Amino acid sequence: MANQEIYCTVESCYYYGKGDVCKATKILVKNNPATLRNAGTGSDGKGGQAHDPNETLCDTFVREDQGPKAGIGRIDD
Repeated sequence: MANQEIYCTVESCYYYGKGDVCKATKILVKNNPATLRNAGTGSDGKGGQAHDPNETLCDTFVREDQGPKAGIGRIDD
């Protein structure tokens, strides 16, 4: 199995790593109900289908000074 590479440029995230690499052991991306054009999307981001990147949210994000999130580890360098 190939190694997965996930890139992120949000330097204020606890899981941000040098070289714009996400260091989270798992990620959750869901629909952004504020921008999603499809009907049927609840406030939890479930339902509907995203067509553009701005219609999604990375729910793994947590501020660097508040991390980690419960159940999500950080990959050490």
